Amino acid sequence: MNTARVVIIGAGIAGLSAGSYLARSGYETEILEKHSIPGGLCTAWKRSGYTIDYCVHWLMGSRPGAGFYGLWDELGAFDNEDGSRTAIIDHEFFTQFNFEDGETLTLYSDADRLEEELLRVAPEDEQQIRRFTRMLRKLSGFVHGETGEELGAGARLGMRLSTLARMPQIISQARTTIGEYAARFTNPRLREALSAGIPDDWSSISLSLGLAMQHSKSAGYPVGGSLRLARNIERRYRELGGKVRYNAPVSEILTEGGRATGVRLDSGEEIPADYVISAADGYATLNSMLGGRFTSPKLQKAHDTYPLFPSSVFVGLGIGRDLSHLPHACMLRLTDPIELPDGSTHERASLTVYNFDPTLAPEGGTFVSVLLNTWNGDYWHHVAQNDRPAYEGAKDAVAKAVIDNLETTFGGIREAVEVVDVSTPHTVIRYTANRSGSYEGFAPTPQTVSTSLPKTLPGLSRFAMIGQWTAPGGGLPTAAKDGKDIARRVTRELG
Repeated sequence: MNTARVVIIGAGIAGLSAGSYLARSGYETEILEKHSIPGGLCTAWKRSGYTIDYCVHWLMGSRPGAGFYGLWDELGAFDNEDGSRTAIIDHEFFTQFNFEDGETLTLYSDADRLEEELLRVAPEDEQQIRRFTRMLRKLSGFVHGETGEELGAGARLGMRLSTLARMPQIISQARTTIGEYAARFTNPRLREALSAGIPDDWSSISLSLGLAMQHSKSAGYPVGGSLRLARNIERRYRELGGKVRYNAPVSEILTEGGRATGVRLDSGEEIPADYVISAADGYATLNSMLGGRFTSPKLQKAHDTYPLFPSSVFVGLGIGRDLSHLPHACMLRLTDPIELPDGSTHERASLTVYNFDPTLAPEGGTFVSVLLNTWNGDYWHHVAQNDRPAYEGAKDAVAKAVIDNLETTFGGIREAVEVVDVSTPHTVIRYTANRSGSYEGFAPTPQTVSTSLPKTLPGLSRFAMIGQWTAPGGGLPTAAKDGKDIARRVTRELG
C-alpha cells in the first residue's frame, strides 16, 4: 500500500473511475459525495415498485472488442451483485418520428435498413442519403478509448490504425453543425428528423456517432439501467479497498503554499490529503470550493462563453399495463404543444417506453419517461427556493400535459397511470450542484468538441479536475476514461 492519500470529490462515474484505478495502484482513496447514492446523474430512484431511471438509454462500449468495453469491464460495470453479467439489449431502431398526417420515419440501427427507410421517405435525396449511410458504416468501426485486454497486441494495433483511417469522417462531422448538415437534404421530414431534439449549432457528430455505434452493436442498453451500472462500479471500487462517504458535501478545498492539502466539509470537518481530485461541478469547484483563487484562462473562457448542455423537466410514469406494442423510443410530436413556465415551448418530446426492461417495473407494468429540455434551469431553481406552491403546481401541470398528450396519441394511458414523478433542473442542482442543472456540462458545438480543457490549475499542485466540465461533449464513457487518465497522472506525480 502506498502511503499517499487521495481525496476525490464526487461519486459520479468519473470520480468512481479515478478511485478504482488509484485503489488498484495501492493508494488510500476516499470519495466524498453530497448525495446518498453513487452515480451522479447516472442515477435512478424508486417509486411504489417502479424504478424511475434518469440516464442511460445506450452505452458506448457495450460489445466485447468495441471501444470502451475494456474500460467498463475493468471497472466492473457489467458485474452484478448476484454474480450475473448485465444483459445488453441492442435495439432494432434508434428512435422513431411521427408526423401530423400519421406518417412515421424510423431511424433503424442497421445502416442498410436505415438507408431503405430514408429512401422511402425522401427519394429525392437519394445521393445525400447514400453518402450519409456510407459515412455511418465507416464510423461504425470507430474505436475510442481503451480496448479490451482480451485482444492481443496485434489486434489492438490494428484497431487503432483502423480508427486513424476514419479520422477524416470524424473530423468532418465534428466541424459541421447539425443545422448545416440537415440543410443538405431537401425533404422537410428528413431535415426535421435529423435535427429534432438537437440544437442547430451543435456538432453533427452528436447524431452520427450515436447512429454509427448502433450499426456496429457497440452501444446497447444495459438491463437494470443507470443506478445498477453505478452501483456495480462502486462495488468493484470498494472491493479494491476504496472508501466512499455519502451525505458529505465539500465546502472548501484546502490549500497551503500553492498546494492542495485536503478539503473541508459543510459540517466543518477537515480531511487531509496528499492529492485532491474534483469530479464535481466545474464552476462550483473553481468559484466556491477554491474561492476563485486559482483558475486558468482557458477554463475561465469556457465557463464564460461556452454554451451548456440543457437541463430537463423529466416526467417519469409508472403505467400499470403492458406497453410492448409501443415504440421503445420516439421523438413524439405533441398533439398539444407544451409551454413550460420557464418560457420554453415544446412541439416534440423525447419519449422512452421501457417495455424492454422488466426490472424497472412490477409485473404487468411499464416504466415510461418523457424528457423536455430547457436552457432556463435557473428559473426552476429560483421558483423552488422562493415559491414552493408555484413550483409544485408547475410540476403537476407539466405531468398532466404529458399524460394528456400520451392519451391522445396512444390511448389507454390515463387510467393506467400508477406513479407520476417529475424531476426538474432544481432537482439536478439539489443533488449534484451542476451549474444551471445542466446534465452533461459544455454542449458539443464544433468549437467545444475540438477543444481540450486543462485538468490542472496554474499555481496549484497536487490537484486536478475531471469529468464533464473538462471534457466538452460529455458522456459516460468520457467520464470513465477521464478517471483512468487522471489516475495515471497522479501515479506519475506521487511516484
